[in-house]
Amino acid sequence: MKSFMGALRAVLLLAPMMAWAGPHYVASRDWGSFIWLSTWLDAGQTYTFETRDLAGSAPDTVLHVLRDRSGWSQVAVSDDCQGNTRSCVTFVAPDSGYYRVWVRAYADGRGGTASLYRNGTLLLSQQPFGGVPLLFAWNAKDTFRASATTPGGGDHLLFLLRSNTEYLQHDDDSGPKHYPLVTAASTQNVGTQRVVVGRYPGSAGTATFIHDEELWSTIFDDNDGDEDGLSDSLEPLIGLSPNNEDSDGDSIADTLEVFGNDGFSFSEWSSPTARDLYVEIDWMQHPTNPYLTRQPYAGLVADAAAVFAQETGGSVRLHAFIDSVLPWYEVVCYGSCPGGVDFYALKQSAFSSANPERRPYFHYAMWANRHTSLTSCSSGKAELLGNDLIISMGCFSSPSIQEQRGTFIHELGHNLNLDHNGNDVPGQYSVVHDSVMNYRYQFAGVSNSGWHSYSFGDNGCAACGSSPKAECVDCRDGFLGCGFPGCGSCDCDVGEWGALELDFSDDGDADDGAGRVSKRSALTRYLPDDKGGPARFQPRVPHEESSLVRRRDDVQRKRERLLSRGRVEGRDFHVSADGTLLYAECL
Repeated sequence: MKSFMGALRAVLLLAPMMAWAGPHYVASRDWGSFIWLSTWLDAGQTYTFETRDLAGSAPDTVLHVLRDRSGWSQVAVSDDCQGNTRSCVTFVAPDSGYYRVWVRAYADGRGGTASLYRNGTLLLSQQPFGGVPLLFAWNAKDTFRASATTPGGGDHLLFLLRSNTEYLQHDDDSGPKHYPLVTAASTQNVGTQRVVVGRYPGSAGTATFIHDEELWSTIFDDNDGDEDGLSDSLEPLIGLSPNNEDSDGDSIADTLEVFGNDGFSFSEWSSPTARDLYVEIDWMQHPTNPYLTRQPYAGLVADAAAVFAQETGGSVRLHAFIDSVLPWYEVVCYGSCPGGVDFYALKQSAFSSANPERRPYFHYAMWANRHTSLTSCSSGKAELLGNDLIISMGCFSSPSIQEQRGTFIHELGHNLNLDHNGNDVPGQYSVVHDSVMNYRYQFAGVSNSGWHSYSFGDNGCAACGSSPKAECVDCRDGFLGCGFPGCGSCDCDVGEWGALELDFSDDGDADDGAGRVSKRSALTRYLPDDKGGPARFQPRVPHEESSLVRRRDDVQRKRERLLSRGRVEGRDFHVSADGTLLYAECL
């Protein structure tokens, strides 16, 4: 029925009265800055505004004067002035109040700098002007967005025009994180209509442009099959699947990566077509002894991100953030323990406290002294197929950069469902498993090169008779020696980069064991815009750690799945005595 209705809809859209605009998408780019000046004008007075001193490769201004009287309207406009590409306009102010003078480039590539004058008096000197007009038809109730793609930057404006000089409507900050969001008030298909995108003066950064048709649904059909807030026609233009609300499989909804969200906006960091992996790192500071402070070295974030970028060609992108300082404790435990602090209690108070909206999507790394007990010298402990990890280098007199980087990528690997591949017996490690998950290379780097990477699985298998790996040693010492079934593969490389699992709850979403979220979960909360505009989209934000009951249920579910995949409990993974933690035990 759905395919039939889709075909019928395509035929109906050929009707001449309909403006079949279709969605549009422009990838991240620099749109240039507008001149956007607020100025008071008195009723009945004559004013002349003009641009002068144009500079650039081919500068050409268009000047609009706008007034907000319970809705914006255009008072005056000028494209060319006296045959020149500068602009000038003279008009009588209809009433007293603040007006907006908007100066933009006539076309893409026609920006530059210009000075703005009022009645012969200089107001602004050599200000950058730009903006990009996009020409296409649209229907009433279509939506237009410019979503920032530069972290912490990119304050944009978006205008709809009936022609080069006829203003219709605009918006500054009605979308998530004050991005512009316009809903078309009328259909425009005369052939001269255009959308103009540009930055607010003084801001920097890039943005994507998204034009989408109005979403609709009936009992027979709809135009948003995966119910993620992007129409089925728009998603292929971006490279997304109309049948999957998380097209790239990184557990961050397409909606968040395309539209962005309030607070930590994922559009500024993520790509909807590449898997993005987020980690917050908090560290312990000793109150009196700097030697005992456990702080990652400054270059860890860039170094680890470089490994993922090079090895995956950008298909998996690591975003790590060294964030908050924690109080110092001798021992950290997953749960309560004698003489130690509960990891989850610390996490509850410290994890993304300033940006709770990112908690469902971030891994949490705690840079600590020791874990589990005062006698433990383990370098770390991490959930397998989870989102929590501890880096504990208290037994290292002064952890080197290589030791820190290798341990971080190693423990993160456990979160991504990588185990040690049987390399658990000291001194009996594989010679072909070129991976930071192999203790042979955790500190020194793969093949002792200092490069801490997972394996691609290209090295095949080592000979059972000569491999030092513990499993091969057991084969040689056992019945039939290396001729025993299975011993021929006692030391084989494994392909880890292609097996990373970013869904750390292993259930198709990123809610840390809370169960699969319902459709449109990321769009279930709307709040009024603080400037009186349309409602602004906000993501669903769980604030609490999972209960003990839920943790046990989650661990049991993961345990069953790992066993069904051939993992060996006690070797490849462990379950805590209270059943609330599934983890990899590290040396």
